[in-house]
Amino acid sequence: TRALSAELAEHGILVNHIVPGAYDTTPAHAQSTQATRTNEQRAAGIPVGRLGYPEELAKTCAFLVSDDAGFITGQTIHVNGGALAY
Repeated sequence: TRALSAELAEHGILVNHIVPGAYDTTPAHAQSTQATRTNEQRAAGIPVGRLGYPEELAKTCAFLVSDDAGFITGQTIHVNGGALAY
């Protein structure tokens, strides 16, 4: 990501890398007891205490392609509820 961003910056192209965490992508109508239990187990290891929502990841993507992110390049952005907090 960093090398590519340095190479393409002179052309006005910004390069970033989004690393998603665990997301709840099961449709509400399809939630079974087992799926709910599995999601709860997955969420237990995430500092914010829940799985992410696809919309949260989409908002991160939308921000990075917006003019508001015009000075951000060469970055790896973890969208994981703190699961990889250092």
